[in-house]
Amino acid sequence: MASTSNSAERWVDHVSDRVSVAQNDHLIARHLLFSLSVVLTYLVLSQPWVILVSSGLGLTAWYPATGLVFAVMLCIGPRYFPLLVLADVLAGIAIYHQPLLSWSGTIAPVLGAGSYAGAAYLLRGPLRIDLVLRHRRDVVRYVFVAMVAALPATLVGVASLAKDHTILWSQFWNSAAQWYIGDVIGLIGFAPFLLVHVFPRVARELSTFRREAKRRVDRPTTKLQSRRSRQILEAIAQAIAILLVLWIMFGRAFGTKEFYFLSFVPVIWIAIRQGMQRIVTALVVFNFGIVVALRIFPLPADYQIKVGVLMLAVSGTGLIVGSEVTERHRTARQLNDRTGFLNSLIERNPLAIAIQDSEGCVRFCNDAFGNLFLYSHEEVVGNPLDPLICPPGSVAEDCTLSVPSRPGESAHKAVRRVRKDGKILDVELHRVAINLDSQQSGAYAIFRDISEQVKSAAEAEEHAMSLNNLVTELQLRTMQMSLLNEMGDLLQCCGNMEEAFAVVAQSARKLFSASTGGTVFVFGPSKEALHAAATWGEGLASESVTSRADCWALRRGQPHWSEQPGRGVICPHLKDPVAASYLCVPMAAQGDTLGILHVQYNRSQSAKGTEAFESLQQSQQRLATAVAGQVGLALASLRLRESLREQSTRDPLTGLFNRRFMQESLDRELLRSKRKGCPLTLVLLDIDHFKHFNDTFGHEAGDAVLCLMAETLRIHYRGEDVICRYGGEEFAILLPEAAAGDAAKRSEGLREAIKTRKVLHLENVLDAISVSIGIAAYPEHASDGVELLRVADASLYQSKEMGRDRITIAGRSKG
Repeated sequence: MASTSNSAERWVDHVSDRVSVAQNDHLIARHLLFSLSVVLTYLVLSQPWVILVSSGLGLTAWYPATGLVFAVMLCIGPRYFPLLVLADVLAGIAIYHQPLLSWSGTIAPVLGAGSYAGAAYLLRGPLRIDLVLRHRRDVVRYVFVAMVAALPATLVGVASLAKDHTILWSQFWNSAAQWYIGDVIGLIGFAPFLLVHVFPRVARELSTFRREAKRRVDRPTTKLQSRRSRQILEAIAQAIAILLVLWIMFGRAFGTKEFYFLSFVPVIWIAIRQGMQRIVTALVVFNFGIVVALRIFPLPADYQIKVGVLMLAVSGTGLIVGSEVTERHRTARQLNDRTGFLNSLIERNPLAIAIQDSEGCVRFCNDAFGNLFLYSHEEVVGNPLDPLICPPGSVAEDCTLSVPSRPGESAHKAVRRVRKDGKILDVELHRVAINLDSQQSGAYAIFRDISEQVKSAAEAEEHAMSLNNLVTELQLRTMQMSLLNEMGDLLQCCGNMEEAFAVVAQSARKLFSASTGGTVFVFGPSKEALHAAATWGEGLASESVTSRADCWALRRGQPHWSEQPGRGVICPHLKDPVAASYLCVPMAAQGDTLGILHVQYNRSQSAKGTEAFESLQQSQQRLATAVAGQVGLALASLRLRESLREQSTRDPLTGLFNRRFMQESLDRELLRSKRKGCPLTLVLLDIDHFKHFNDTFGHEAGDAVLCLMAETLRIHYRGEDVICRYGGEEFAILLPEAAAGDAAKRSEGLREAIKTRKVLHLENVLDAISVSIGIAAYPEHASDGVELLRVADASLYQSKEMGRDRITIAGRSKG
């Protein structure tokens, strides 16, 4: 596949190279053909019968070959300089038999062609004239530069003739004058024809990138045919006029009268009528006609300078007048096109346009103006504009744009105008003052109906305002949701009610930023009284303790607004209500009402009843409902967690901590003792003969004994001591920062105190209670929790084995 692709690419490159070579070959062939044509034409134009060489070589009527040289280097390029030098050398050798190694054969051609090459470079480069001479400025520059370039060429040529002894030095200035006039005539009377009609096509043929000329095919309409016929008749008349003038100038009947001024008549006629396109052709015909006439009707030698000056004057006049006429024709066409364009623009413009004079009266209006304001042209033109279209009762400032302002000023404004049928229109008015000859002459106004745009803009503005309000509300709700989520996260992390109420107070201050304060009320154990658990803000009007019956929100089971002053029902728990709005929202979770959320808003009396006030009430009620729900769920969850924690760490019968909590506390206190370097004592206690109570009095009596024992333990030990029901009739007490001896003294007091307690069961006094106690301390008797429990348990069993009702410290006993 790759080899096939490479082969195709090589084939395409080969074909491209062949095409390029063929194109280059064709281009070279065209250049060679053109070069041969230039040389042959130069030789023909250098013939004596063409240039009218007089006696003593150097006296010529004109020299068109010079025009050919200059036209080639100007239109095709100065690079043809060597070819033109060669053509001049060949003409000198073949026609005038001048030796090759002579001044006229070598020096004069090189320097003469070089002078014209420099002039061509100047016109093509720095001056950048239009090579087809379509502008008067370019014609003037061409004539001036050509006449200047002819001076050195003439001086070098005549001096070469004198050096070659072809003429005498005494004839230098006379020959130079005739040579100069002949060259200038060729440059002005013949070269422009080549530049306008011949060499533009030749240049396209010699260009590397040839473009096919797009020929405009005119339709053979009657008008076009008539115009062509008139042009042909006029051209015939002009040719006849040139022949007639030549016959009058040089014929035998009038030749002696020297009516040379008549030669300007046909030339000026042609220049005025057709401009440069035909005058360059007419000049060639006229100059060749003079040459032919002089052949037919010879004149004396001294007349040749007069004829040369005549040819020069006619050629220069024809070029200048032709360029001026062409310039004016082009300007007229541009003005005509512009006028037609402006007329079409105004007439067919969809915008209403009215042109006013300096008095403010309408001079012109287009159809769109009449369609917009429903006025006819007759009703508008000649009348002041403002009384017609300004709304009745409008202030002067609304009509200032319709009054002409200072010259050069412009204005743009959206205004209101009235139609003929009385309908008010919103229009966009553009007004520009017209200033002619530095004087104010009026103004033109452009009206565009923007009624629909104004209506759409008003609707869009209202919609944008609604969207902005919606976006603001969404941003507020987003912020509220973020604060609600943040409060929910904090409430989930709370370990007790006090932390939860602190979080609620802090979060509510941010959530209810529009309020002046608020309170969270929660029920007590009785489910009737409510107390303030969390508050924020200042100037609260509600009591800190209230009842279920004092809040209408709890009675109705839904949010309730209390307005002061107002016609609504006010909650009784508002002791001294100020002029404000009060919102109460029940807090419920899992079917249980936990309390109320109370929020206070201080609003001015004038704001009540407005749409903004109603919207704020609805928004705040939604927010308060969401907050109450979240707080209610959090409080219910906290209560449930506390209940579960109590159930998991408390003994349900005695209310003391259970064995699991004791184990956790033992590990925690051991770490604290190690960190602080203080002792930790464990006391294990067992009720003696507890089975006797169960067997003799029943299990209820045993439960009564356990409850009495738990009560005695709470009274006897410190608040920081951890008292647990270890299992059955066994109890464990952790005494942080207490030595074994101190624990033994306190336990001894307990042992004596328990004996004095009476247990009543079914109005019967049960037997006295005694306990056996085992004590072990860290780090005195054990280094970790497991060993401490084992040593204390061993001490307890030692007390039982030694007869019960005694205390045993690890390593010794005490009865």
